[in-house]
Amino acid sequence: MAVDINWNPKHNWRLRFHLQTPTGGLTDPNGLSQLDGVYHFFHQYTPKWPAVGHGWGHWTSPDLVNWTFHGETIRPDCELDRNGSYSGSALVRDGRLWCYYTGNVLMPGDYDYDFAGRLANENLVISEDGDHFTDKVCVLGNDGYPAYCSNHVRDPKVWEQDGRLHMLLGARTKDSRGGVLLYASDDGYSWELEGSATNRGKRAFGYMWECPNVAQIDGREFLFVCPQGVPKQPFKFQNIHNCGYFPVEGKVIDLLAQDSGLMEADGPFACFDEKDFVETDYGFDYYCPQMFVDERGRTILGGWVGLPDIEFQYETPTREWMHTMTLPRVLSLNEAGRVCFWPVEEVEALRETPVEFTASAAPGATGYVGSQTTCDMFDVEGAVSACFPNGTCDALIEGIQGEGRVIIGADLELLIHGDTLELDFQSPSGRWRTNRRLLLSDLSAGCVTDLRIMVDTSVVEIYINGGEKTMTTRWYPLDIANLHVTSTLRACHTGWEMGAFTFANVG
Repeated sequence: MAVDINWNPKHNWRLRFHLQTPTGGLTDPNGLSQLDGVYHFFHQYTPKWPAVGHGWGHWTSPDLVNWTFHGETIRPDCELDRNGSYSGSALVRDGRLWCYYTGNVLMPGDYDYDFAGRLANENLVISEDGDHFTDKVCVLGNDGYPAYCSNHVRDPKVWEQDGRLHMLLGARTKDSRGGVLLYASDDGYSWELEGSATNRGKRAFGYMWECPNVAQIDGREFLFVCPQGVPKQPFKFQNIHNCGYFPVEGKVIDLLAQDSGLMEADGPFACFDEKDFVETDYGFDYYCPQMFVDERGRTILGGWVGLPDIEFQYETPTREWMHTMTLPRVLSLNEAGRVCFWPVEEVEALRETPVEFTASAAPGATGYVGSQTTCDMFDVEGAVSACFPNGTCDALIEGIQGEGRVIIGADLELLIHGDTLELDFQSPSGRWRTNRRLLLSDLSAGCVTDLRIMVDTSVVEIYINGGEKTMTTRWYPLDIANLHVTSTLRACHTGWEMGAFTFANVG
């Protein structure tokens, strides 16, 4: 049956072309895969919001545009995962989905559950359709982790390479140093440690490296991780937790296999320089990306449009439901060897009415950004503007020359000035989100050449220079219709209103 997810959208900020559960909370993408032409997108899911407890929600699609929600298909229902069926991945093998995830078990007693009292079970279930699974089997537990590990070991990413199966796990050591563990298997059930990795510096690069992934793009390999606890800097690591990748010479599995100590080591193998870490998203709401290779050979990524541990920083005021995922993004390399992220081409089928940017539609010569401040005056002389009546847009700004700004609604400003690109909220629509900055020197071109701005009610995705960097954020404008986008940039502007995903529900 159809899912009625757009009731009272003005006050509930329901989305048109992003995934959202009818009720409950959606967080980390899990088990992204394609089997026999069908895309399977799982994610961490709490069926009721607000509530506690984690399982896997499940979506399927034949084309990344028409989606069916199957509800919670992996849930904490046995001793192997009684306190949560946490994040993991799916491997397509023998015509079935082999789903690996961390089963969280908190032992009774006076424990801190960081360094004692927690079981991190790497569990396996197998399915032909993503809805019906074999019995749960623990394939790796606490006794299989090196003695230097804390109780935080999780998020198995499993793939096949060089004739064997490999599993990456995010880890936190007992002295709170982030790293990853690498295991190998011939049958998917019995796993042995084959390597590990952390940063080389004396100071830990974060206390935990969550959600590890390996991306293989155009013959290059990249280790993606989410380092938790990296100190904020004015132009880097501006969120409470951040995401990015380490470029690798050769293969990730070969580099990590240089760990000679394995189970007897005092800590993970120090092989990465944190200066080589490349941040990918500079917005307010982005975390835990996961990637897979589809049947066309594309490496596709989905990320969580949200963050953990932000309750005292900014808020998400939606009712009954919470969070979403990014649009599926294709990974590629640009001429500088940087990983770029771009919405899958299927999304372009949602483009509806072309909307023209004109000087006559601009609001005037000067003014103030937003209605709550008089400290940021802007000059829009010579600006062009467009109105998108249904509150969604796909806007391309190409051939950018010099400085200028884009004003989204009357609430959000994207400003290029000097050596910086800034994303600024100028009204309460940010719900305590304020400012994010990207140094232009962190772009391989040294300047902004093009922007793609996609707005979907309460989500904004901004792709910079072909997606070399992104800015992903939630926003909550009082009026979600008649979206105005105004630009003072010297560039070519084109735009479209966007249609909607089709949503169905069988769960």
